[in-house]
Amino acid sequence: MLKIRTRRYGQAFFLAVCTAACTVGAQQPPASPANLPARYTEALKLHESQHYAEAAAILEPFLAAGPEGMDWHWNAAMYDLACNEALAGRKEKAMEALMAWQARGGSGSAEHLATDADLVSLHGDPRFTRLVEVARSREGLWAREPGQGLPLVPNLSDDAKVAGLSTVWSEARFNFAFFDRQPDMDWNQTYLDFLPKVRATASTEEYYRVLMRFVALLKDGHTNVYPPGPLQNAFYGRPGLRTQLVGNAVVVMAVDDPALLAQRWRVGDVLLTIDGEDIRRYAEREIAPYQSSSTPQDLQVRTYDYALLSGHAGSPIHVTVKTAAGKEEARELTRLSLADRAKFKHERASFALRPDGIAVLTINEFEDTEGTKALLANLASINAAKGLVIDVRANGGGSTPIDLLQVLAKEPIQGPLIRTRSYRAADRARGVLPGWADVPPFEVPADPDHHVNVPVAVLTGAHTFSAAEDFVASFKAMHLGITVGETTAGSTGQPLFFQLPGGGSARVCTRDDRAPDGAVFEGVGLRPDMVVSPTVESIRRGTDPVLERAARALLIAKQGRAAA
Repeated sequence: MLKIRTRRYGQAFFLAVCTAACTVGAQQPPASPANLPARYTEALKLHESQHYAEAAAILEPFLAAGPEGMDWHWNAAMYDLACNEALAGRKEKAMEALMAWQARGGSGSAEHLATDADLVSLHGDPRFTRLVEVARSREGLWAREPGQGLPLVPNLSDDAKVAGLSTVWSEARFNFAFFDRQPDMDWNQTYLDFLPKVRATASTEEYYRVLMRFVALLKDGHTNVYPPGPLQNAFYGRPGLRTQLVGNAVVVMAVDDPALLAQRWRVGDVLLTIDGEDIRRYAEREIAPYQSSSTPQDLQVRTYDYALLSGHAGSPIHVTVKTAAGKEEARELTRLSLADRAKFKHERASFALRPDGIAVLTINEFEDTEGTKALLANLASINAAKGLVIDVRANGGGSTPIDLLQVLAKEPIQGPLIRTRSYRAADRARGVLPGWADVPPFEVPADPDHHVNVPVAVLTGAHTFSAAEDFVASFKAMHLGITVGETTAGSTGQPLFFQLPGGGSARVCTRDDRAPDGAVFEGVGLRPDMVVSPTVESIRRGTDPVLERAARALLIAKQGRAAA
């Protein structure tokens, strides 16, 4: 069977949608695009119970229907159809499905195809051998980049540096979803401008900094360059505290390292200078130009939070700090390695019930389902409360939490409206420039057994990013409650990852997503219904004006429901 790997919408996401859609599958035509997820999950269950012929019978109509409107899901289904046919002893049908799978581009590696135990009965067929050869040839052209295998050395050759720059330029040229946001940008000229810059670098580390500056010009939060693993501590070393630009002040928002508490660091301290320079001037010159960001608020987060104090692990930072008492102090920070920073524990999800009867579910990432698990584990308490606050202000994304939306919604959940670049060589030969292809949105039903029955508010901010924005976009489009806080980062989508010389990597965003109701938030962000921001004073007091405003709104809404 095939395991598809993608950044945000891989097999795990597909199966989640499949499972959710199962209850409505019988209402759809047998081979309609909308019905593929439900039928696919039925076939998976039959495969697991070794009913291969029955599993194949479910998927065969989709082979006859063709891939139109089914996106990459069709490829996954065709590969699994071939596996089931082969295991059922129907080799010719297995070959037919595999050839259709490869004709549409295939998915998965040539090595997986050649060694998949489900297909071993086909190994003597010369057509299967040819399929593997074609898969390997395609991988050589499309799955590997020029210079990808070059090892990390202190200073890559000029040829390797040019190969890496050219790879980033080319992948963006053909795949980047947002050139239309910068109509005055000449990407080809920008590439030419950076050729002498990469050649002039004196080390691999410096070279990767130039690549970061190059890709940052695309102004997209899902389009980035990452240094090789052994160099990451030279880029991402940071002290054990977190900062944020609040108004015009750079404020300490959290002190994670206990050693810093012993050195008198406190939440609410304001940083004034770095190495003797005004902190805002330093940030705008040394940090901001290297940050890939989609919006001003996203750039602000990356500049003044994620990257402000970054640099070589072990190196010192000399800062001037103004305390809550108004005293200015000179202090020194030491940048910690990634391994040392990983020791500081951060909650992925937490639940609390306030004295005023408002339940608060904080979800800081969607890399897993901990948030939904916490909601379901406390559902009885939530439905007995006066309202529910879901706090995703610190949530940088992961995978779109369909399961969370299913518990909040009573109607079917609509997926985002998606378009992606469409390139056809024959069209270009006739003078037709690449256009767009629309990807049909998915639809899944609400959870029939679990539902939140109290007013809901979602807290948002500029750290709310990627899949967390997908969640907020669907929440707003479906009118599931109110949103409170600040505008989200304004970046989501499906990045294409690829490798660079010396072991680094990069990604380019390939999709332009809109909210299910058509609202544009890429490059803009999602503005909350109630705009509330923290202040330096509220941070120092330890109060949360965003949460308090949401709680008041929910209490009023609860009273309104009771009166009705």
